[in-house]
Amino acid sequence: MKLRLAARMKRLGRRLAVMPVPTRLGWYFLGASILLFGAGSFYGENSFILLSCIPMALVLVNAIAVWLNVRKVEFKRQVPRETHAGESVDVQLLVHNAGVIPRFALEFDDTNLPDLYRDESTNLVMAVSPGFVQRPHYTAVFGRRGLHVMSDMLATSAFPFGLVRMTRRLDFRNEVLVYPRPARLSPGFEEQLMRSARFFGESSVANRGQEEVYGVREYLPGQNVARIHWRTTARTGKPMILELEGRQDASFLLLLDTSPIGDPGTLRQRLESAIGLVAGLTYFLTMQGVLFRFAWYGSSLHASSPGRGDAHYHAVMERLALAGFSEKRLGDWVDQVGVGVGNEVPVLITLGPKEHAEASLRLGTGAMVIGAGAPDFKQYLRFDQLGRRSIGSSELDQAGVSQRRKAVE
Repeated sequence: MKLRLAARMKRLGRRLAVMPVPTRLGWYFLGASILLFGAGSFYGENSFILLSCIPMALVLVNAIAVWLNVRKVEFKRQVPRETHAGESVDVQLLVHNAGVIPRFALEFDDTNLPDLYRDESTNLVMAVSPGFVQRPHYTAVFGRRGLHVMSDMLATSAFPFGLVRMTRRLDFRNEVLVYPRPARLSPGFEEQLMRSARFFGESSVANRGQEEVYGVREYLPGQNVARIHWRTTARTGKPMILELEGRQDASFLLLLDTSPIGDPGTLRQRLESAIGLVAGLTYFLTMQGVLFRFAWYGSSLHASSPGRGDAHYHAVMERLALAGFSEKRLGDWVDQVGVGVGNEVPVLITLGPKEHAEASLRLGTGAMVIGAGAPDFKQYLRFDQLGRRSIGSSELDQAGVSQRRKAVE
């Protein structure tokens, strides 16, 4: 019996939630109508009774108007498929009037996400003709990384007198993958990475005597400048490098160890710091055109193939956007990745002490190990004049790695 009564009350609440509701001014009009009617009845003044019908009629007309105004209104939302945390996103709404009468003064509220920060609280559409589409837009920022689902939107109207307000919930699902904000690497750390790239770029992987040229391609930072072919460079107008048989360029292996070790109170902070540093390494290596791959163990092993360029950047950042704590210790899965293979330079970022991570690696790998909770962690980061350690939106836009075509989902 109690469950049946609770279900009925819930259905009644849902129905009342979509009914027109008087505004504060509307309640004043209703109160004035009741007072006039009471005074006319008490003193026998018919004129007061007639006057009491005017504010009541205005409220009823406004209720009918708002009910018609929010019906048969459809919308879609255009957002980028992915963005970076803290980066401005342009969200465009497509408001379609599917009815036969014009709609006026529609207010759209899209603040159902706690991590979505907007420049305007609501969007106001003054008029939509039958069969036409209006395109209001707003600028928003996602405060944290991860997969954000934007579903419903509230359409509200109090047209024409502002005495009654009605809200209708419109459903349209969008998914936005928010990447972590890349951290700025310190100049010393960048130089250390590029020294490793130059060292391997000059090493030989096979002893074949006199090496033969089997190709010419565009020079990328970190490669041996002695192999630049100046005649081809002068003809093409950009640096071109010889590809020699038996030589390979450096490749980096980014390892992320997120096993929960250490103080539980700082685990989340260390996790975000480690992911931000890996994102900064991904950004830096992409800008330098260096070959690299990424490995991380969550509920299973996620290991990418070696790659470079914009597509590889987004593939790694998608993993980092959804990265959480690992279910296995580093020593249980690192051998499956193949650390220290060939000409790879391993870079390991861990949440725990560096000594524990180094003990999990085989001797002679030459890995750079960075602890997110270590005292020297800030030495790998660079801060701007305002003390921020993350790369700004303008830098991401200039680099082009954050620009993706908008799509309606």
